[in-house]
Amino acid sequence: MKLHNFQVLFLCLACNWVANAQLSKPAISIHCSEDKHCPKLWPCCSPYGECGSGPTCVGGCDPRYSFNQDSCIPLPVLVFPFNVAFHHNFVSNKFQISSNPRYRMENSLSANDGDNKDDPDGRDDNYYRRLALAMHEKGFIHHSKYLITKNDQEARDMISRYNFIYSGYTTIDYDTGEILVTMPKRTTGSMIASSQEFLYGRVSVTMKTARSQGVVTAVVLISQVGDEVDFEFLGSQRRDAQTNYYFQTELDYTNMQRQPISSDSYENYHTYGFDWDEERIVWLIDGRPMRTLFKRDTWDPVRQVYKYPQTPARLEVAIWPGGDEDNEAGTIEWAGGRIDWDNALDILQYGQFYARVREIHIEPKHNAHFGEIYDCLSAKTHKKYVDITDLLKTTCSYDRDAEPGYTENALLWHCDYTPRVRSWRDSGFTTQSKLRRIFPFHNPFRFHVFNTSQANLTLPQAKETVLTQDAASQFHLKKNLLDLVKLRLKLQGDDREEEESEEPDESDEPGELSESNEFSEVSELRELTELSEERNIPTTNGTLYKRQVSAATSLRPIGLAMAAYLALMLALAHHTA
Repeated sequence: MKLHNFQVLFLCLACNWVANAQLSKPAISIHCSEDKHCPKLWPCCSPYGECGSGPTCVGGCDPRYSFNQDSCIPLPVLVFPFNVAFHHNFVSNKFQISSNPRYRMENSLSANDGDNKDDPDGRDDNYYRRLALAMHEKGFIHHSKYLITKNDQEARDMISRYNFIYSGYTTIDYDTGEILVTMPKRTTGSMIASSQEFLYGRVSVTMKTARSQGVVTAVVLISQVGDEVDFEFLGSQRRDAQTNYYFQTELDYTNMQRQPISSDSYENYHTYGFDWDEERIVWLIDGRPMRTLFKRDTWDPVRQVYKYPQTPARLEVAIWPGGDEDNEAGTIEWAGGRIDWDNALDILQYGQFYARVREIHIEPKHNAHFGEIYDCLSAKTHKKYVDITDLLKTTCSYDRDAEPGYTENALLWHCDYTPRVRSWRDSGFTTQSKLRRIFPFHNPFRFHVFNTSQANLTLPQAKETVLTQDAASQFHLKKNLLDLVKLRLKLQGDDREEEESEEPDESDEPGELSESNEFSEVSELRELTELSEERNIPTTNGTLYKRQVSAATSLRPIGLAMAAYLALMLALAHHTA
């Protein structure tokens, strides 16, 4: 029986660690699983079940078995309407706007990054420095450097500049501009991956796969929690593609199906793609749908969950030695037999096995979470309209306590958090970004009444929006907002009498809100904020006061008192100045 192929690959790549790897891994491997989470010293669980720090806490970090919920950093998420692309003729691959068992990342951590000392072909540092520069121009960065920084701005620049990461012996064909994921003699292969995850979208990879017995090429969508959709290509069966999917790393050998390829996948370019949304996944070869999986067909009545890939995933393209002699017998058999490291044709001719990647396209689809992301950005910027580039700041993590666990319902969306890890010995837990705001998927707050579009709302619209908050939040929210607005106006010389603005009556405690009182207070708040606009009352950032009100509404109820206090201090400070 075949093991989970990528788990085997993770384990076999251990032999290729270099000295730098020890900075982010213990000398003796510590394994993580459902029964044993990572320790505080090595807090991050890698996709292959080993604990580490630094780069381990970035790409592919599994929050299920890490030390705590903050060990893995929230990863950048590519959202509609942005897409990314690699093309072999592009000099630089930037973000664009649309019109409408794995490969161990620690495989030769310093390989291809300018300081490799153990290259099987004896390439010198100058070769790798040149390669790193060329990869950077293509929008690729070595995984061991991605988001490892003490500086928020540098991390943001990385997210903006680099669409892909690479590891192992990835290189470039300088004549064609294609990316080569290679596997030199007796090594463990290479990988490229998207630097951002995405939740639902359309993906295509145009490439030639590797050949030879025991050599495996993979095109995979994989999430941090083990949701997976893939193509795998065996080097000895180049007219077939294996299609598969997994839910949270759960092995189910009945999920695999073979699909025909029209011509030899080593000799000819073919385009392999996924069309993935909330309800179905389509595997495509050269634009033709080859297989469709419907979410409705994955229901597990025992666990009461759809075993359907439903969490943000990244694209990975890799080559790995399924037929290595150190692998399990079942894996070697599945891969087509043992690799002939000495006499295989590509080893004799080129000194390595390789796959050629010519083009990559990733186009996220609109999903049900866009409202949460937009609300988060609106609350942060206090603007009616969100600058589209702000969507590039989106990150995502998981609520460990949500049920069912680590599914789409457990997603936490961030719009003002800069993902980074300070060093190879740090993690998300020890690296606290200055900017952080988290909005769960099922957020009870919608911030449309008090944002800058409020002057255009009718009272029924205001009522409908206000009533999306629970009763306790309504009472305390309105009381604090009225206090803040009136205090601000008084400091600016407003002559209106206090009795014109009644406070929420104490009898209107949560659960007994009066509709008439509620409407009068909403109307008064609108009137007060419109008055502040007429007087052009500035805040500390030069915007109208109602934007400060909008900021206050973006906090959870437990933080309203603190928001009121801070706003009061800002108002007094401004008045004094």
